[in-house]
Order: sequence, then structure tokens, then C-alpha cells
Amino acid sequence: MGMPPPKGLQRKRNLREILIEDKLIPEEQLKAAEETSKKENKNLQQVLVELKLLPELKLLKLLADEWGFKAVDLTKLEPEPEVVQLLTENIARKQLCVPFSRKDNVLFLAMADPRDFLIVEDIGLRTGFDVQPYLALAPWILKVLDVVYAKESNAQVDQLVESVQASQALPTEEGSFSLAGAEAEKKDISEIEAGAPEVEKLVNAIILGALNTKASDIHIEPFEDPNGKNSKVMIRYRVDGMLRPASFSIPWVFRQAIAAKIKIMSNSMNITERRIPQSGRIQIIAKGNPIEFRVEMVPTVFGESCVMRILDRASVRVDIKIMGFLPDTEVKLLQQFQGIGGKKNFGLVLVCGPTGSGKSTTLYACLNHVNRPDIKIITAENPVEYNIDGIVQVPVNPDVKLGEGKKFDFASALRSFMRLDPDVIMVGEIRDEETAHIALEAAMTGHLVFSTIHTNDAPSALERLTQMGLPRFVVANTMKAVLAQRLARRLCKDCKVEADPSPEELAVFEANGVKVKPGAKLFRAKGCDVCKGTGYKGRCGMHELLILNDEIRLQLLKDPSAIPVKEIAMKNGMRTIAMDGLEKVLLGLTTVKEVLGGAAEKE
Repeated sequence: MGMPPPKGLQRKRNLREILIEDKLIPEEQLKAAEETSKKENKNLQQVLVELKLLPELKLLKLLADEWGFKAVDLTKLEPEPEVVQLLTENIARKQLCVPFSRKDNVLFLAMADPRDFLIVEDIGLRTGFDVQPYLALAPWILKVLDVVYAKESNAQVDQLVESVQASQALPTEEGSFSLAGAEAEKKDISEIEAGAPEVEKLVNAIILGALNTKASDIHIEPFEDPNGKNSKVMIRYRVDGMLRPASFSIPWVFRQAIAAKIKIMSNSMNITERRIPQSGRIQIIAKGNPIEFRVEMVPTVFGESCVMRILDRASVRVDIKIMGFLPDTEVKLLQQFQGIGGKKNFGLVLVCGPTGSGKSTTLYACLNHVNRPDIKIITAENPVEYNIDGIVQVPVNPDVKLGEGKKFDFASALRSFMRLDPDVIMVGEIRDEETAHIALEAAMTGHLVFSTIHTNDAPSALERLTQMGLPRFVVANTMKAVLAQRLARRLCKDCKVEADPSPEELAVFEANGVKVKPGAKLFRAKGCDVCKGTGYKGRCGMHELLILNDEIRLQLLKDPSAIPVKEIAMKNGMRTIAMDGLEKVLLGLTTVKEVLGGAAEKE
């Protein structure tokens, strides 16, 4: 059904041969691109374009001339969604092709590799059209699919809610139909079952909306109207640290069925118990990527409220070089990890900050940096959020009883680790004296230990350890460094605008001891389609790194209070979180307003 391949196709060189034989790219760069292609499961064309090793149009012309196929520039076309959707999204992504036009019984197909005659035949059989292959670059094809199917998904969400509402119209005494609200439900003791197809579609729509907006959390919250007219289940997504209401809400009658369905999906919650908090995990596959949800269900006065934290393992890049540290801060932090191998490194490194400030990601980046075949690294986590090759990761579960009243908690895991001959240990969180004591003991006995602790700034972490009952001399002699961090929304690079700093902004810089050069410009949030009108897209870190030296250790022995420790650290060059954030304002990454909102306090 497809068009025959050009004559002599088997003698045509592949992309790698073209680049090597024509000396278009140094072989080392090509090998690095191929490794990235395998590691990130991306087409080589896509990697070459992303790394800017070849201009897009030059790459397109090279392949078109070599392979003898007509090329189509998808950046200048806007294929109709109806044509694109003649092929399912899964097939299009897997085969890296997209239909872009149709005439009579001929389907024009853009392909990353139009030489693959089997794909052409397969798509001809699937669609019933004669397929005419054209050459297009892989990133162009993926962008078309992202645009078309994202629009389709958003439209499906709205249509889904409307259809579900319509399907719940119940007959009244007068014979007309109306939506079953809170009052109707109170009169009818029967509930919509979690297995109903409408419920499954609604849960899928909620998750789909979160993935499309790149949310970090899903909030499902029931709110009852005293009059029974506007009762609803509100859906909100946390995007770049800010909660945004979804474009739809769930009919009130579905509130218990939605909660039950999520419990069933977690495979660890009791669906009949609605009076106590419950925790669980859900694992799904989206576009070939494994995505996990940490689920918390709590009872409220109006029913069960649910928060689902999204852990997209494929989207997290645990490379300390891209964590957003200022250059001098990064150098000082990496110096704390040196000495492993020839000279044994030991001590405790803490990362502190509020929930959602990126502590776990920073810890993973630190572990990834020191990860080598000759080093044994073991972690205790609750739960294990992201898997890293070469690291032994142990999921801690306090619900598991070890006998004699003991639980499998962080402290129990750490005790066991000491007999496993590790070089580096990571414990998810120090939250009690027992865990803190064992962590410091491990650090004293020649291990490099990483952990997190909940304090507002770095000096307070040292004071917190002594408040837990740990001897001052142990803290002073064992601690290496404390890193405090926050996240601020990053300005959208597509629409940020330059402006003169206001007097109020200059006052903030002056109050925090950050110099602003005369004539310096700042950037403002404007808003565009890319950032959904917010002016922000993504987040950047603000850091406060306290390195313990002899002066700070002596101060800890005398008085571990945060204020004198902070004064000494700042005298030795430590930037506070606010100072670090203001430096990033000067770099055009964020705004003063974001820094003041993200920093613990105005310094």
C-alpha cells in the first residue's frame, strides 16, 4: 500500500557514516551524542539539534541529499489535528513519524527515517491509505505531537466532565431531569462505585491534567455548600510552587468514588476506612516514562481530601553542575566531598529547608557526584524517590516490626548499615535524637554521611542538633557543612523584559548587603503562551552554604546558638539565602519579589 523505496536505497549511508566520512563533527563529540541518545532514549537527530552540533536545516539537507527523499519543514506547517490523529500517539512516537497532510487516498507522512519501508507499509495497513513518506527531523515531529495531543487532552478533560455531569441526571417526581447534587445523594444511600467507567475516566483526567501542566502535586478537596447547590470536589495543581485551580471540578456525588478509586490504585489503603489518615503509592507509565505518586488521604468535615505528589523519575536530572549554584558556592560544596579513595573522607553534610525546597534532589545530586565503582554507597529512604545506578537504596518502613517493639526506621537501618562496610551513607531525614546520634557516630567512624533536617537556615541546623540532646563536642568535631536552600520561580526566558530597579528593590539589595552597579538592569515577568501568562516557568535554587572551620567549631563548644554562628559564618564569606537569591536577580533568573517570598526572612 505504501510507495516503493527509491532505487539503491540499501547503499545509502546512515547518519553516523555521513557525519564521520564527511568530517562534519569530531568523532569524540559524535560518540558523546550517541551516548546521550542511548542514555536518554532519544533519536540521534534530536540530540544533535539539542546540543547544537549541527543547524537543523543543514542536517535536514544532508539527509535529504543522501537518502533521496523530499523534505518537509514542519516548523512552517501547522498540520490539522484530524490528519495527525489518523495515527495513534503511541505509534507516532514509537516510529517517529506524523501524518501532516492528506489528498484523496494518499497520506503524506513525515518521518525521521523515511528509508524504513516496513514502517511505511505498516502505517498504510493501519490507516488504509497509500502512504507517501517525507523526511523531517525528529524534534520537529515530536513537537507537532506534543502540541496536537496536549490540545486534545485538555479538550478531553472538559468534554469528560460535561459528559459525566450529563450522565448523572436523575429523574425527579415531575418527570424532568436534573443533576444529582448533595441533597439527592443524602436521600439515596447507594453510592457510585469506584469501578464505574466514569470514575476511572475522571481519575485519568485528573492525572492527565497534572502531567500536561507539569505539576508537582495534585490536590483533590471536597467542599460542601450549605444550600446544597454548589457542592463540588475542587481540583488544584501545584505548578512551580504555586497552587492553580484546574479548569474543571468534579461533581459532588463522585467524591467518595474518586477517593475509593485512588485507594484501590495505591494497592495499600483500606477503601472501607474513611476516619483515619492513610498513605500509599501509585505507579503508572506515561509516554514510556515511569511516574510514581505518593498519596496521602486525610478525613475532613466534608469527606476525604487527597494530595498526590508526582515523582517523575525521567524528568529529574541529578547532576550537581546544573543545580543552580553560584560558581564559588559550588566549588566550596564540592571541596567537602574530596578525599574519597586515596584519603578517607568522613563527616556529616546536612541539607535543610522546608518541604518542597528540593532537598532530596540536592542529596541525590551529591551522591551522584561521588558515585564511583570503587566506593560503596548505601541509602535509607522513606520512600526511595529516584533510582541511581551503583547505589544500594533501602526503603525504610516504620510499619514493619523487627521484634522486641522495634521498628524498621532510619535508626534501625543505620545500625545495620555499619556492618555493610559502606564508604558513603545517606539517611533520608534526621528527625529524632536516636537517628542523629547514629548518623554522627557513623560520621565519626570514617564515613561520609548525608542527610536532611528541617530548619529555616544553616546555622539553626547546628543548634537543632544540640537541642536534640547531642553533645556539643560531637557536633563540633563531626559536622562538615550545612546547605540551606529554597526555590524561587524562574522568569520565563521567552517573555521576560528588562527594566530599571525601583527604589524599593534597591532598598532590599542595600538591606541585604548586595551591591548593585550603577545603571544595572533587572528583569520583570510579562507573561506569554509558553508560561501560561504567569511570566514564570520553572524554578531556580537559592542557597546558603555554611562550612565549618575552627572558629565556628570553637563557637559551638561555647554557645551553639544560631545567631553568633551565623555572624562568624557571614564574616567568613557565607551568603544568606536572601543574598544568594538577590545575586540571581542580578543575573536575570528571578525577581526581588520571588526572593522575598522564597527566602526565610529578609536579612
